[in-house]
Amino acid sequence: MKKVLIFVLLLAAFAGAQQPIPTLPRVYIDTTWNAPTGGTTWRAHTSTDFANALNTALPGDIITLDAGSVYTGNFVLPAKINPNQKWIYIESSALASLPAPGTQVSPSNSPSMPKVTTTNTTSPFTMAAGANHYRLVGLEITSNSTRGGNSGNNPPSNNFTYCLVCWAPAIGLAEPDSITIDRNYIHGSPMQDVGQGVQANGSNFAVIDSYISDIHESTFDSQAILAFWTPGPIKIVDNYLSATTEDVLFGGAGGYNNPYVPSDIEIRKNHFFKPLAWDVCGIQGTVPPGSLLPNGTACPSSPSNQWVEKNNLEFKSARRVIVTGNVMENTWVSGQTGSSVLFTIRTSQSGNLAVVDDITFQSNILTNVDAGIGTLAYDDDCGAQYGYPQCTNPGESRRIWIDNNLLLLSPSRDTYQHVSLKLDGGNTANPGQTDLVFQHNTALMSNQSTLWSAVRFSLPQLYWGCSPPVSFSSTHNVWVLDNALTQEPDGDCGLVSLFGVAGLSNYMGDPSPLGPRFYGNVMYVPSGERLQTFPLHNYVTPVPFTYAAPVSGDYQLLSPSWTDTTDGKLSGISWSILQAATGGTVPSPIPPRPSASGAAPLPAPAKTPLASASK
Repeated sequence: MKKVLIFVLLLAAFAGAQQPIPTLPRVYIDTTWNAPTGGTTWRAHTSTDFANALNTALPGDIITLDAGSVYTGNFVLPAKINPNQKWIYIESSALASLPAPGTQVSPSNSPSMPKVTTTNTTSPFTMAAGANHYRLVGLEITSNSTRGGNSGNNPPSNNFTYCLVCWAPAIGLAEPDSITIDRNYIHGSPMQDVGQGVQANGSNFAVIDSYISDIHESTFDSQAILAFWTPGPIKIVDNYLSATTEDVLFGGAGGYNNPYVPSDIEIRKNHFFKPLAWDVCGIQGTVPPGSLLPNGTACPSSPSNQWVEKNNLEFKSARRVIVTGNVMENTWVSGQTGSSVLFTIRTSQSGNLAVVDDITFQSNILTNVDAGIGTLAYDDDCGAQYGYPQCTNPGESRRIWIDNNLLLLSPSRDTYQHVSLKLDGGNTANPGQTDLVFQHNTALMSNQSTLWSAVRFSLPQLYWGCSPPVSFSSTHNVWVLDNALTQEPDGDCGLVSLFGVAGLSNYMGDPSPLGPRFYGNVMYVPSGERLQTFPLHNYVTPVPFTYAAPVSGDYQLLSPSWTDTTDGKLSGISWSILQAATGGTVPSPIPPRPSASGAAPLPAPAKTPLASASK
């Protein structure tokens, strides 16, 4: 009877505000293994054989490359007349020695793969306009470029290839369709730079069970997977993805007249990873001069960092996306503030049609990241005054549901970067973050030290600075529900005068009532900080949280056992649901980071406005 009454009361309160529900992808790509039968099998033993087979093969054929052989060139997947939508499989001769379909490969499988490579800046694989129904299976795709390096740079730059599997889009060209990258090892090396591993530009594009690593290109942005000129759908499932800048990026290129918003995107059970070997100064490092290493040591003035590091996953243009069951590991302060995931609309880069709408980000583990998730309500770089005169639409970022994610922030010596969720209102009078739900997440420092900010409301930087007018709300229809947070929420105007109920009314008071939209949260307050007053059905405590089994990665909340939530379940993550989504993956142990010799802990700076996380 009590639960029924609570439900009725909640229903009445919710009548004044509608919880946003993102639309899921409308279509999912079927990548079931279905090798062609009845066609010709082309056995290509040399690079010339391979080029000829690509030109001659018909839909329904198989092209087999010899495992252990090297195929050097700039190979083109040509467009074929294909009314029956038959596939051409390009595969290793040792396919039977590779993991079965649905199982991720690794570098150890290289001996059973043919190696396809280039000696110049052009891709080893280029998709022709209109190329369709190709499946690349069990290949090692890499670069041995002899072009572009400069030993006289500071630091020296490597020879490079722009991309390994790519398409150069343009208005009027037919995009590739039905391309599947299946169980491939795609990589650069410490001495070979690569801009992108895969440009997933085309419709019905899938990358599955593959291993993409060592993707970096001087101090230019680089991505394991980049998709900016595609209507979708896109499938990225069960891959290892590692690039210095963004491991995966949607949008961010294509120009003001880009005709597409990447749509209907499925991202499941991937491992996004940045090697800690890149978290160093200078050559083969990403930390700029003067910035801090994890132990608090500042990088010297020279040499400069060789590469730039940013995020695990970023959306600058996308809609109808499901992101679930992924592990995103290692980010730090370099090109940005170390956020693992960004929902940051950039019409200035992605086109005037761009949006970041309808994103379901559910049951993921973010581990050893300087910051968790950042948002941007609209593109504050749009317009001639910001260098984008053809950008006429600042876009929007709406209907984002962030649910059941474990956010383990790194124990680095950084301070104000350690934010679990940053809601960025932009830099002008445009509306702040709209239609976002942050629910059943657990956020803490991985070594259980003090988290700088759990939910950070970044105000639009208007003429009033940090004295917003009465009844001002910097967000619209934002919901913070059922979370386990090791710090109270705060914002640009501080912890005291605009905190607790009063602060939330300024940060997230629109629409009323506020109570149903900030509900079911438990918040730990570190020693020396004031316990604020929050709406009913939230709990604030100076007693540190305990978890079920943190040594084995289980951060299910043990105490306080708080179930005064919107659904009657324990605040914070459900470990069983998270394990089911990730396939049983647990967070990697955080390697010890010794303090700098003789250095005292860095003091936390005053909580002042932060710059936007994405450019």
